[in-house]
Amino acid sequence: MEHEIDLHRLIQICSIDIGVSLTSGQVQQFVLYLEFLRTWNQTFNLTRITSDEEIVIKHFVDSFAVLNAVEMGSESRLLDVGTGAGFPGVPLKIVRPDLQITLVEPVSKKTSFLRFLIGTLRLKDTAIFEGTLDQFISQRAGTDSYNYITTRALKSNLILQIGAKLLRRDGVAIFYSSRSMTDIDSLKHWQLITDYSFDLPRKFGRRHISIFSPSS
Repeated sequence: MEHEIDLHRLIQICSIDIGVSLTSGQVQQFVLYLEFLRTWNQTFNLTRITSDEEIVIKHFVDSFAVLNAVEMGSESRLLDVGTGAGFPGVPLKIVRPDLQITLVEPVSKKTSFLRFLIGTLRLKDTAIFEGTLDQFISQRAGTDSYNYITTRALKSNLILQIGAKLLRRDGVAIFYSSRSMTDIDSLKHWQLITDYSFDLPRKFGRRHISIFSPSS
């Protein structure tokens, strides 16, 4: 019980530190997320990060920090590519349950975890596609479009090469990284509109969220 209370407090404090307020229900969802991730990770190696503090800060908080960089409209559609164990898509869904999320992940053990997680947490309007971004595009060409494409895992070049066809008008691609992406703002067909930088709580490093829109 003491561990559980400390975990609730850790999540609450770290979210406030980054400027995002959580309800008690959302904190509880993150507690369950962490516990499921820890349990499954013992068998399936879903993440190299194993301490509670690092999971909360480097996975959860880092994921929803984007809400400080962009004002996502109600019921926006978001495509999270290379989501792994659900980052940033699932934390964003917990904080913003109105978002419609599609998670793209090619590794079956990770999609198995995601199906369990989404079902257990009862996250509505959250879909999973098991495959690569190329496969997603080839199988759903012309049927889906999104307000946002996010990734923390993929190299930016892949999405910048083929991602524009998935975006709605005024849609953007969002990249999480440890460095600024201002050096590629001259890339053809895209323009950098925001490079939001911030410090993770408890001195866990500086992060950048770079937001690109297709050039008209």
